[in-house]
Amino acid sequence: MTEDEEIGPLGPELLRCHREHFTGVLHVDGTPGGTVSLRNGRVVAAATPAAPGPEVLLLRSGRVTEDEWTRAYDAAMPSGRLAAELAGRGLVGEAGVEAVCLLAIADALFAMAAYGAESVRRAAADADEVPPPLPLDPGADARRLVRETARRMRAAAAWAELGVTVRNRPRPAASPPRSRVAPDPLQRHVLEAVNGRRTPRDIAFAVGRGLYPVLGEIARLVREGLLDAGVPIAAPGPAEGPAGLPRRRRGASMINEMLPRPRAGGPVRLRRLRAITSLPPAPASDDSEEKPDERDGG
Repeated sequence: MTEDEEIGPLGPELLRCHREHFTGVLHVDGTPGGTVSLRNGRVVAAATPAAPGPEVLLLRSGRVTEDEWTRAYDAAMPSGRLAAELAGRGLVGEAGVEAVCLLAIADALFAMAAYGAESVRRAAADADEVPPPLPLDPGADARRLVRETARRMRAAAAWAELGVTVRNRPRPAASPPRSRVAPDPLQRHVLEAVNGRRTPRDIAFAVGRGLYPVLGEIARLVREGLLDAGVPIAAPGPAEGPAGLPRRRRGASMINEMLPRPRAGGPVRLRRLRAITSLPPAPASDDSEEKPDERDGG
């Protein structure tokens, strides 16, 4: 099996887009599925309800406050240059925005593959289509992303041997070890967020980190005896979505209502931003989150 086949139908389609210098959007059907935006064969954004996007990573990490984000978002709408606006206000440097966008893209691709992408449909660029608010410029190499997603899927297969998957609801261990090395910041935040009801996706949104590193930390904590993997949720049938996540149909996730995109012709405010900020208090910012191609689960 080749690396592109390891991640389902998304892999071969991304490689075709690279070869053909495709510009447009890939609509990934699945539960919950998602979208991948490309420019000249390079991936500039990827979004799925199964993983936090760059907006959530910035807000929940505490790097940018809700008020700061709203002001920057409104000011950037006429030009569509939100990244430059954030940097100009001294909230996040351009390199920092680029790093967060790359992490979010890699995490979204992993999430779509881990939940099981069913099919991929192309849609050519449309002049009336609303662009992603934080595109990666000039975009990431699709071949590298396919290799990285395949690597992450292999790591996830090893974690599954411990009972840890995207569909589990981990819970605190009944008899944790009495002594251990003090947890690092991400491990501590994960331990605080685990309550037996949240899936790894829920925990990722709560702590403001990617699904992949959170899943890896859950596996590490299960291995150390601090967490129980919990009972996996059955995969949904054709007509139903996973617990807490709608089956992917255009508009079903309501992600555009939660994080509306800039539109020409007038201001659009973040009407549902509090849907994000109503989560538990954000942990302190931790710069240790890995970039693609670094150690598993960090």
